[in-house]
Amino acid sequence: MGSPVFGFLAFTSGSFEGAIIRDMRLANELHRRGFKVVVYWMMERNKELVDKGIRQRMLCNGMRYQFRRPSGIVERIGRILCVLPARMRREFMQRHPNYVDQLMGNYVHSLCDGPESDAKLVSRLERYMAEDGVTHLLPTFAMICPFAQAVKVRGKHPFDYLVTFQGEEIFANYAQRVGRLGEYHNRLRETVGGSGFPSIAVSRDYILRLRDEMGIDETRLRAIYPGIEWPKEKEPPAFEVLAPKFPKLSRDVPIVTYIGRQDSEKGIDLLLYAAKMLQEKGVRMQLVICGGTSFGQRYRDVLKHIAEHLRVAVHHRRRIPGEMRDALYHYSRCIVYPSIHREPFGMVAAEAMSRGTPVLVPDIGGITEAIRWDGKAGGLTFRSWDSADLARQLERMLMDDALHAELAANSKPIAANFTVEKMTDQILEHMGLGAAHP
Repeated sequence: MGSPVFGFLAFTSGSFEGAIIRDMRLANELHRRGFKVVVYWMMERNKELVDKGIRQRMLCNGMRYQFRRPSGIVERIGRILCVLPARMRREFMQRHPNYVDQLMGNYVHSLCDGPESDAKLVSRLERYMAEDGVTHLLPTFAMICPFAQAVKVRGKHPFDYLVTFQGEEIFANYAQRVGRLGEYHNRLRETVGGSGFPSIAVSRDYILRLRDEMGIDETRLRAIYPGIEWPKEKEPPAFEVLAPKFPKLSRDVPIVTYIGRQDSEKGIDLLLYAAKMLQEKGVRMQLVICGGTSFGQRYRDVLKHIAEHLRVAVHHRRRIPGEMRDALYHYSRCIVYPSIHREPFGMVAAEAMSRGTPVLVPDIGGITEAIRWDGKAGGLTFRSWDSADLARQLERMLMDDALHAELAANSKPIAANFTVEKMTDQILEHMGLGAAHP
């Protein structure tokens, strides 16, 4: 057999989400090791995440799911619109979240009808994979694996696919809305059974959640944590890097930061309530909230209104450049991730700790596995959904210098367990390619 050729079936809404970032980091690392890699985009394209030299092909754009049945004609119209700058397309999606909901609902309907209900798309994927010689297909989400399974069942092109679970509950919500949750879960179980590899879940806790909520056989799952890119610069960015987006931010008052998607399941409103409680006690802090969204700007607008009613000052922005993100990681007293959602993992937490910055996260989900290792912690937890306990733990982080110093000292050694290199090694070993070379 020749060298492995890796295909990534990448489903994205256009925002930089943890799952697509994780997958493109893996794709880039495999490419840097000399493997042939190709990326097949679905819905949108984030080509800026992909290293030069990796082939990128558009499998389908979102307008294919404009109607209840997939439409190649409407998709061709979407190809014309793809000439518009990505920023303009993202802005449209932000301002029309119901349109995104419509596309996703129609996609889930199509998926539950069976992948061969969109036989032309299956044939397109089959043709691309044959042309590129793909031997190992890695879909971003388990919910797009039925297309890979359909190509495999046809048997014309020899390959296998790896199922990765890293956010299925979001798509399960769409399935529930359209009344097809049971069928959706059946599709997931079928794709797990159709793969020659045990499936990957991004944390040990997520394995339990998949078992309990979706009926996935836990003996067919293995936890492999996502990988972060280790900071390359020995010196942190200058504080002045923040000035263009955060001109009123000061180095003299502790900075508390949320970085991530501004969507309702992230629980950012809990942080606003906690900030108000600490403000009433006279605890000084500056609150920064930044990041894109996957489901429109509705929740971001709600956050703005809540902050106004609470009279809590917020340095509030959307997506920010990478250097500015690094500066916030470094100059923040702590990073807070107050999700009301049982997070599969916590890449933002791991990234913050790689800069030596402690984190504060809820006490449920795989995110707790990101902040503890070998009996040490790089952050604190608060009782999930409890803004009062969030305020108490945040006050400890702000006021207890000895505690903060201990957590900060633990942070980098803990984060070192979650690198892209280690993730790649484990995935190659998992697929029986531990000694493979291009």
